Amino acid sequence: MNRSIARLFILLSGAFAVLALLLGYWQVVAAPSLNDRADNPQAAQRERLIDRGRIISGDRVVLARSVAVRRGGQDVFVRGYPNGTLAPHVVGYATPQQGNTGLESQYDGFLKGDYGTEPLLVRLRLRTARGADVRTTLDSRVQRVANEQLIGRRGAVVALEPRTGRILAMASSPGFDLDRVDTEFARIRGEGNAPLLNRATAGRYAPGSTFKVVTAVAALESDLGYSPTSEFDDTGRLEASGRPITNFGGRVFGRHTLTEALTFSVNTTFARLGQVLGQERLGRTMEAFGFGSRPPVDLPESEVAASGRYRGSTLLPNGEEGIDVARVGIGQEQLGVTPLQMAMVAGTIANGCTLMRPHLMDRITDRGGAVVRENRPSELRQVCSAETAAQVTQMMRNVVREGTGTAAALGGLDVAGKTGTAETQTPGINNAWFIGFAPAAAPRVAVAVVVEATTGTGGVEAAPIARQVMEAAIRRSG
Repeated sequence: MNRSIARLFILLSGAFAVLALLLGYWQVVAAPSLNDRADNPQAAQRERLIDRGRIISGDRVVLARSVAVRRGGQDVFVRGYPNGTLAPHVVGYATPQQGNTGLESQYDGFLKGDYGTEPLLVRLRLRTARGADVRTTLDSRVQRVANEQLIGRRGAVVALEPRTGRILAMASSPGFDLDRVDTEFARIRGEGNAPLLNRATAGRYAPGSTFKVVTAVAALESDLGYSPTSEFDDTGRLEASGRPITNFGGRVFGRHTLTEALTFSVNTTFARLGQVLGQERLGRTMEAFGFGSRPPVDLPESEVAASGRYRGSTLLPNGEEGIDVARVGIGQEQLGVTPLQMAMVAGTIANGCTLMRPHLMDRITDRGGAVVRENRPSELRQVCSAETAAQVTQMMRNVVREGTGTAAALGGLDVAGKTGTAETQTPGINNAWFIGFAPAAAPRVAVAVVVEATTGTGGVEAAPIARQVMEAAIRRSG
């Protein structure tokens, strides 16, 4: 009898121990992951009880807000987007079903009040869960122009301030309406042409001739004696890796300078520069501009791609041995870049070759108006000398004055820029590019524009868009 009682005691003790372990696991170890599950009704209900902070543009246009409603006899908050088509990829969405993206995700803790003493006050029931407001660097006037210029096209626009890194506009087309996400997510995702993809930060495109700006910097910064007046002799053809490189339209330029090579986008000259510079020199310049690493913009990492050479989805080293460096020099050879990265290239030249950290959050303030966090201009690195930047600026001014980028010219303002026309796998279909800044002498805005799947060139398709966006950005700043 005593043995039976002892066995029963041991069995029950073991069962209670297992039960305690399981309870501890689910309540302590697994609790965070359970709370974060989109299908957890308790987590969803907790989110509805939070008065999330607003997301607003730099010119005080409300992009996201929470509205109190009465449901089931309880006051809950519903997220709304009064300007849901303005910058949906940047603002992002926050729903119990689909999770969070964009700034809604990046600053989620602030938006729902998980900072400072707020969580303690909420737990003590001294305050309703209220989040802070996120004021962005976006300017709704510039953003609207960028959106309008992309209507009916696939592509992206990025506009930023060269001296500060503040992003004024970030447009991706096709877009979507944030107010439809909660109820029509499947329909949006199934509409085709990837409307949920932020092409400005995650779309990878061959940069074409816009990359010649990087090659020009590498040449001028090298110890090989290049200058804007260095002369070249073009025969219209250059052999590289067993294949010929020719100029657009089969043109032959004969004797010309480096400045003329950029002005008229002479492929053979920049391919030759790539060969002479070699992988190591060109790779160092690429790395200095940020190629090969994810730009440190304040968006979720999954929504921002690194620019560089790719094999499939694998990012390759900038200075890898054995590459066709001639074709890298003209923006080909497995290069895949984002519009954000190319806007950073333009902004760096405009800023005397100092690369600034691009950012979207200006400041975060609590409901009383006190600043909780603020972004200040931050230098990443000096990419090249100020002298080289001035030389490249002058060369880019010539592109817009008399070369391939004349469609980007602004009446009364001097613009510096570079076009690009990158071939796709479909003959006759290109991705058209323009990068540049204005005014050239004292830049206030730098832009990058890409238009997908067009029969036109960068000068015809992308440069006019850049002109409109730059004009809007300059007009806003007086």
